[in-house]
Amino acid sequence: MSKEGDYKVFKEYIEEADFHVLVIEIPEDEIEDKLAFLARDKGQISKSFFEDYVIATVVANINQLLYHINQQFETPYDLLKIREELMEVITRINPALNPEKLVLNKNSVIKIKKEDELEDGEKPLTDNKYWNISYYDDLNKEIEPTDEAEVSSGKKEIKKTGKLKNIDDLEHTTVQRWWKRIGQYISIKQFKAEDAESILKHRYFHNRTSFGTFIVSVCVVDFEELFSMLDSMGTSARVAPPILIHELYQLCNSVNEFLTFENAQDLADESEENEDEPTKFRSGRKMSHTGGAMGQYVKKKDKKKFKEVPKEDLLKLSDNMKVFLVGQDEAIDNMTDAIQRASVGLKDPIKPIGSFLFAGQTGVGKTLASKVLADELIKDRDNLVTVDCSEYSSDHEYSKLIGAPSGYIGHEAGGYLTNAIMKNPFSVVVFDEVEKASYKVHELLLQILEEGRLTDGKGNIVPFNETVVIMTSNVGVKEVNAIGSTIGFGDVSTITDDKRGSAINKAIKKKFKPEFINRIDSIVYFKSLTKKDYMRIIDIELYKLNDNLRSNDTEYKNIEIKFNKKIKDLIYEKGINEEYGARPLKREIEKMISTPLAQKLLKEDIDVNSIVEVTENKGEATFKITKKVDNTPFYMSDEYKEKGATDV
Repeated sequence: MSKEGDYKVFKEYIEEADFHVLVIEIPEDEIEDKLAFLARDKGQISKSFFEDYVIATVVANINQLLYHINQQFETPYDLLKIREELMEVITRINPALNPEKLVLNKNSVIKIKKEDELEDGEKPLTDNKYWNISYYDDLNKEIEPTDEAEVSSGKKEIKKTGKLKNIDDLEHTTVQRWWKRIGQYISIKQFKAEDAESILKHRYFHNRTSFGTFIVSVCVVDFEELFSMLDSMGTSARVAPPILIHELYQLCNSVNEFLTFENAQDLADESEENEDEPTKFRSGRKMSHTGGAMGQYVKKKDKKKFKEVPKEDLLKLSDNMKVFLVGQDEAIDNMTDAIQRASVGLKDPIKPIGSFLFAGQTGVGKTLASKVLADELIKDRDNLVTVDCSEYSSDHEYSKLIGAPSGYIGHEAGGYLTNAIMKNPFSVVVFDEVEKASYKVHELLLQILEEGRLTDGKGNIVPFNETVVIMTSNVGVKEVNAIGSTIGFGDVSTITDDKRGSAINKAIKKKFKPEFINRIDSIVYFKSLTKKDYMRIIDIELYKLNDNLRSNDTEYKNIEIKFNKKIKDLIYEKGINEEYGARPLKREIEKMISTPLAQKLLKEDIDVNSIVEVTENKGEATFKITKKVDNTPFYMSDEYKEKGATDV
């Protein structure tokens, strides 16, 4: 025994590891202080996580022990037995660290049990529902052999059975993976490779983040509780949602290697080919639809319908939209609530699914919200119909929307809006800057909102009952700015959300007729963005740079770009203009980072497996190129696996 500072240190021999560890004896009155760190986990503490924390806290030479374990190649140690022996030694020296003697109080703080009876609000630490979830249950599982071709290509072949099952009915096991971001394990479902087709087929993903969001929702056990915990920890406020989704997807993919974006695209392409493929012709050749009538016919793709949207997609619609749309949670909730009501039939069947007026200053996400809605609800950007109302400011131009009357030039072509809805009845229709349109366009909108239909120039009745109608408007911005220039005492000139909403509401009532406003399901107010929101948007845009490199098949796709806080602050300083919102951000990032980096990659001979560290120096972006280092823990490396070790 020796003393280290004010603590006693005991040298103990761990037989299973053939190693002497230094175990600190912590005074009992300090035990609770040491365990207070775990209060951030809100009582969701597994046995393995608790033991990890205790071992890291009490074993003074833990790093030397891990190094010693990793150096053993010929006969790998049994890590489970080492853990068990370590905990026996630790609890002998520190009896108060025995989990049977610890409780959680009502604030999820770990306390030493004072008496046999629990105090009000207390429960045993071992009674929390996460206690028996152990990451190390998976240690002795044999590694399945992997095809060398799959490893080299980075793509795992899907076993196609043709028999699709409901995802909820698929068999799976649950394994634990350590998420460094929050410092604890999360539970992930491990599916069978032959079920990949059931998970991925007949689903459309407009980008990798959308795909990652889907996989996380399928694979992460109690993912909704996980994201609630992230909110309570403040993690989702500090880190852009796409980054969190990407990290979680990587953990899911480490368990289910066949769930990749590339495999999903292959299955989607295969589905489209099968749907579009003509039947056999008398000539034995495929012919175009206009190439002849010799017994041919073409199977048309079924048009999407609102009633076919899966329930889980409707329930997750709000959360999925918040991944891409920053700072407008209340606006998203108002919109998705109306869509969910419509999905169960609580709406007039002849009227649109929902009709919304998006109000707020430019650059806060009104137009982006409509694009994200089309992506997440319909899963297809082709079903987004945008009408730029500044092009329809003259009274006669409204005919371009429904088509010219019979006898006029262009009658046969039909109208832009009516043609689009006939082609894709289930669509998001956006009237951008609706206040700029003529009263004729407003009359068309009244008919859509009230009757749920339009009659085009050919006399065809076009129903709008499968559409979501969105109107965006900048009305009220001048009135809101006028509040800030008000002269007076106190906080008269302070612009609050209530004052902003009241000013916009008055301006809308002044601009639009009562019969127009009364037919809209909801006026959705978009708030001005805060600096915190802008910084999250910057995170998202910078994340997209890495995502674009990975997605595009170029020689630079393995390069990783890292950004420090200084460069993000510089982008905020130069790229944010309160008057124009977040719109200038992308241009500033292209000017400051994308263009100089592209030129550097083209001019210099840079290793394609490099890391580009972007930082700020004297008001400019600078780039530091370093070689990638494999940070995979040795016990997860291929070398360790080749020597007969088990996969952790």
